[in-house]
Parts: sequence; C-alpha cells; structure tokens
Amino acid sequence: MTSPLDKAGSGAALHSRQTPTFLVESLKRTALDQLGGIVRGLIKPTELTLHEIELESPGTRRADQESLALIKQREAALVMRYRQLLADSFDQLLSQAGVAGQAKTALSLLSEEELDQHLDAQRIAATLRIRHARALLGAEARFATLARSLGVPDTKHPIDPERLAELLVKTLQGQTVPDGLRDLLFKQYQAELSHVLDAFYSQIDTLLGAAGYGLHVPGMAASRPVAAPAPAASSTEPMMWEQVAPRHGAPAAPAPASYAAPAVPAGSPYPPAAPAAGHAGAASAYAGVASEQLVRELGLLREQLHQWRQQAGITGHSTLPRAPGQEAPIPGAQRRPLRTDELRSVASLLQGEDTSHFAEALAHGGGHLQTALRNEMLEGARKLGLDPQYTSLSPEEQDAIDLIGLLFEAICDVHRLWEEGRNLLGRLVLPYLKLALHDDSLFVQPTHPARRLLDVLTEACESNRGASPHDRELLDRAQQAVERVIAEYQEDLSVFEMAASELNELVQQQRRRIELAERRAAEAAFGRERLMQARQDAADALSQCVREYKLTAPVRQFLSEHWQHHVVQTLLRDGADSARHIGAMNLGQALVEIDIAAASAQGAVIADRLLLLMPLLRDCLASSGLDASAADEAIARLVRALAWPDVPRSIVTPIAVAAPLEAAENDSALRLVDHAEQRQINQDALSAMRRLSLGDWVRLIDDEGFERALKIAWISPLTSRFLIVNRRGVRELVATAEQLALLAQAGRLIVGLPDAPFEGAMKQVWKHLQRAA
Repeated sequence: MTSPLDKAGSGAALHSRQTPTFLVESLKRTALDQLGGIVRGLIKPTELTLHEIELESPGTRRADQESLALIKQREAALVMRYRQLLADSFDQLLSQAGVAGQAKTALSLLSEEELDQHLDAQRIAATLRIRHARALLGAEARFATLARSLGVPDTKHPIDPERLAELLVKTLQGQTVPDGLRDLLFKQYQAELSHVLDAFYSQIDTLLGAAGYGLHVPGMAASRPVAAPAPAASSTEPMMWEQVAPRHGAPAAPAPASYAAPAVPAGSPYPPAAPAAGHAGAASAYAGVASEQLVRELGLLREQLHQWRQQAGITGHSTLPRAPGQEAPIPGAQRRPLRTDELRSVASLLQGEDTSHFAEALAHGGGHLQTALRNEMLEGARKLGLDPQYTSLSPEEQDAIDLIGLLFEAICDVHRLWEEGRNLLGRLVLPYLKLALHDDSLFVQPTHPARRLLDVLTEACESNRGASPHDRELLDRAQQAVERVIAEYQEDLSVFEMAASELNELVQQQRRRIELAERRAAEAAFGRERLMQARQDAADALSQCVREYKLTAPVRQFLSEHWQHHVVQTLLRDGADSARHIGAMNLGQALVEIDIAAASAQGAVIADRLLLLMPLLRDCLASSGLDASAADEAIARLVRALAWPDVPRSIVTPIAVAAPLEAAENDSALRLVDHAEQRQINQDALSAMRRLSLGDWVRLIDDEGFERALKIAWISPLTSRFLIVNRRGVRELVATAEQLALLAQAGRLIVGLPDAPFEGAMKQVWKHLQRAA
C-alpha cells in the first residue's frame, strides 16, 4: 500500500529534522495566516446580535452597544495586538530554549472583571479541546516532541486551546467590556475558532510530520507486523467513537501491519494472506495512521468487521461468477486473491460509468450497497480478463468494500438525502473505494482530507430538493465537485481537498442568507406571539370592562368588534403604557358606564359624556378601517340605542382567544407529546431544556428515523418558547421547554452540536458491527 504521508514517524525522519528556528517561524506564519484575522470576525456578528436584542427589548443593551462602538473604532489596533500576542507565543519557544526551569511569575490579585474573563477563557478552552480533540491529538503530540528537542519547559504550547483562549483576554485588556458584551464576544470567539481549528491543527500536524517530528510507536518494526498493546484495565482513554465501546470482556485485536497481513481473530474463517504484490509491504505497516491509538482503533474495527461478516455468512474469498457456457472450476483449484492494484484498476475503469444502481442500493439500505459493489467489482474484473476459476476477492479487499458500503449507507440512514443527493453520493462510491484500498487511515484519521468532502457534500444535499434558486445552485456546485473527483482522482488527495474547498466556499457564502432567514423566522414568530398576546389582553380587558353588566346590542357589538380591535392595535403599535392605549381603555369603561346610566334615563349626563368621547370614538372606528361617513353612522347607532331606557339589554359573552401560537403549530414532532400531558416530566431533562440558549444546537429524530440538526434561533420573551430552525434557517419547530423535555425523554431529542456527517456515520458503522457481533 502506498503511504500518503507517514504520520507515524520513521528512523530516517528522525535523523533529517528541519532546523528548529526555521520550523518555528514556519509554524508561526501558519498560525498568523489561519488565526490572525479571528478578532476581525467578532465585531460584526456581535453588533447584529445586540441589534436584534435591542429590537426585542429596547434600551436594555445600550451600554453594551456603546462599548462595542468604542471597540469597533480600535478594531485595527486590536487585530494587530492579537497578531503580535500570537506571534510572541511562538517566539517564546526559541527564547526559552535550553532554559532548565521556568521563570517564576509574580503573583497578584485579580479584579472581579479579570477573574470573570479568565473563567470565560477556561470554559472556551475546555469546549474547544473536547470539540477538536481528534484533530488536536497528533498536532499536540508532535509539538510536544518539538518542544522537548528545544529544551523548552513542559508548559502549554502556542497551539493549545488554553493559550488561544487567553489571547482574547490579553487582547481586550484596557478595554471597557460590560459582562453582557463580554459573553457575546467570547461566544463569538469560540465560534470563529471552531470554524478553523480542525484545518489549522491538521496543517500543523503535517508541517511537523514533514519536518521529522513524528509520533514514534514503541515496538514498531519495519519488517514485520506488531500488535498494538492492550490498554490498561484502569484506562479512561476514550475510544474512537464515544458512546461505543468493545463488548465487555472482548480482547483487543492486534493491529494489522497492512491490509496484506490482516489481524485474524480467533475462530475467524479468514486465513492470513501473504503480502500481495500490489502492497508496499510490511515496511509501510502503519502508513496513514497518526498514533498508536488510531492503529489500535483500526485493528478493533477490522476485528469487528470480520466477526460481522462471519455472522452474516459472507465467505472469506468471494469468487467471480462464471459466464454462461464457461466450464466449472477444477475441484480443489487454488484461487489467487486479487492484488490491490488490480482491484484499483477495476475501480478506475468503472469510475466514470453509470452508478445509478449504487444510488438505488443507498435508497434501500440494509447491505444492498455492499452487494452491488461486490458484483460491480467482480464483473469489472471479468472484463479485464481475470480467470474466474483462479481469482477471488481477498479479505483485505472485502474489508474496504464493506466499510465503504456501511459508511455510505450510514450517511443516508442518518441524513435525509433526496434522490438527487443520493445520486451524487452514489457517484462517489467508487472513488472512495479506490481511496480505501490505497489509504486505510480514511476510517480512523479524523483530519483525513477526503472526510471533509463527504461532510460538505452531505450538508449541501441534506433536505435539499433544489426548490429555491439558492438550493439549486448548491446542488449544481455539489455536482461539479463530485464530477471533479471522478475525473481527476488517481492517488492525489488534494483532489478531495480542492473539491471540498470549492463546494464549502458556496456553503459559507449562503450562511449569510441562512442567518437572514433565521432572523425572518424569528421576527415572524415574535410577530405572531405579540398578536396573539395582544388579542388575549384585549379579550381580558373586555371581560374586565363589561363584567356582569347588561348592555344594549349596539354597545355590545361596538365593544366586541371595533373597541376590542382598537385595543389590539394600540397595544401592538403604541404599547401598554402609551397615552393612546390608556385612552382606548378609558373609552371602553366610559361606554359601559354611559349604557348603565341610559338604563336609568339620565339623558343629560349621557349627552355630555358622549360629546367628550367623540374624539376617542372616531379614533377607535378609524383604526377599524371605517371612513368618516361610516364612523358617523356607527356613532349614530350608539346614540339612538342610548337614548331609549327601555331598549333590551343583555350580558356580553366574550369570545375565548386561543393560547399563543397553539393554533399556528401543527408540527409532527410534537404529536408525540400532544397526548402525553399526564406523563411525568423528568426534572433534570426539563432543567437541561431551560438552559438552552440562542445559537445552541439539538438533534431531533423525526417520524421516519432521520436525525435532523436543528438550531435554537429565538427564545420568546413572552412565553419562553423556542423557535428551532434547520441548517437552512427554515422553521422546523416552536415548542416549550416542557415539550422538548418530553421529546428528550422519548429519545427523540439530543442536546448538543451534531457530529460531522462522516464521523457520525462511522459511529453508526461501529454500533452496527457491535450489535451484529
């Protein structure tokens, strides 16, 4: 197997390391290029967030806006300060080189504001370390090797999340930053770093590896496979995919030297295969694997895969089908496993051909893709003239076929991809199979370049029917990326990187449109809530005004229609404390009192009070859309009714108003909780839902079993309901904390940022293999 990049390190590399001074400068330039503009991206989003809060609650964030305006004036200076601090953190590596002990730092008391900033930085660092643990793994270990070679004291390195988080604290020193503004800035800083850290750590890892600072795996020999040591019984080191662990008591499988000499669990029907000519040999035993942990994970994955195949009854040496009229194979004839280069030639031959059967297999799931892929490869091998009597698929090649099949099916199982999205995914099956035959680190290396393309492609196609011009453009760009890989990929991984970057560029451009869609959805939901709340307040005001009084029909009609509508309008347009709303409320109370007086034949009092109410009456009728003539006629009806004490009177029956948003919501996800009102709500789940904040992500399992990544776009200041939108900013759900808690109890709602599609699919593959085993 050809090694894409020996991230495990080698003896030759250790003797040809790049000069540390030049290497540190190169790392510093990389950090400045990737991270130097982070501060510039903080101000605009924070400004928009404050503007939205100000629209909902005028005057509440005035101090934050003023402080942000001052920070914005000094934006250029702050960017330069951040870049200087970032550069200094690398320069300190050389200035501390050879120092035996770390210089003592003078201790001083921190102010409460400084303490809060450092606590915020620690929270950011903890979140980033967890979120980017896989990408950080190799880069951090290599950096530690560099630091030890320089004789630098064992301390935090410039690339550590803790150091990066502290950079913002130092950058903002001397600035007046209120607590609310600080929270927004730090949250945005975390988001900006999250967008770039995976790529940054991957580049650092690559630079250090190329410079000879490899990760030495103890006991690794260049001429023979070596079993990875079993983890200690007390180890708490997380496995490759969290929430998934090997079965209790199962021994750790030995890691393979290469796919030419796989690890064979006890009782497996697959005998060890001799190294094939198409492999690079045992010398590239750990090619493409960044650390011993990943080697172990690959071995465990393959062991589970072999057990799964044994349970499924899939034979170890699949043979080519005989053509019609061809003689049967000679009994006892030896079958030669196909060489990897032969199978890759088959994949290259078929790569540009029709792959609609792969898309159909993805639509059906349940292992159909693996079957279709085997049949396609075997038929392609026949076309190359390989003798079906003496040729078979080796277990190593079946590993690649099964893992690719399970991976692509898992992506379709978790993410809702319509027909066009499945077609695009099906087109990539053969290029990824060819890659897996060449580079097995695809399945265990979190920063593998080919993973990013599947991540971006899935995001672009998920729930995308191409209904809008923007969605159609996204699908067209996704197709271009797929066609580029099909046309250009041979063994160069940069093809995947370039295709992913081109597609991701459009995805990022559309994020601004998505943010706008989120704001519009929030504004629409808030408008509906305010309207329903105003109607409820007007209905309550009517009930309070009329009570049990018997009123004439014209007064009842006026209060129930024109006056109630007028109260709603004044609440929405002017506010509850406005003079216009107070006047409207006084008008209703006065009309009730006049009607009561009319029943007692107090004509003079009635006339005087009606004359005083004329401006309010006309304003009320105008807000209902009546012109001057219609308003005069309505007033005349009131006067005629109030002029006669014996006119029939009755009690007003206010019409009940539906609870806010209840009539507007009919989401299928809430049907589960519609009939569960009597179910006991778990208080821990309820507390977790109430802690959700703006911008948090949740994962919802819909009625068809698809997992949807959803975002909290707005929290109602009136009812505390959550507006939840999908990745495209389209409203998916409006629900209370109690309803979300019930969904969580039912296992249909998970709080937290969803995994990247590739990583999530590999988790599903691992679970599937463990269940079968």
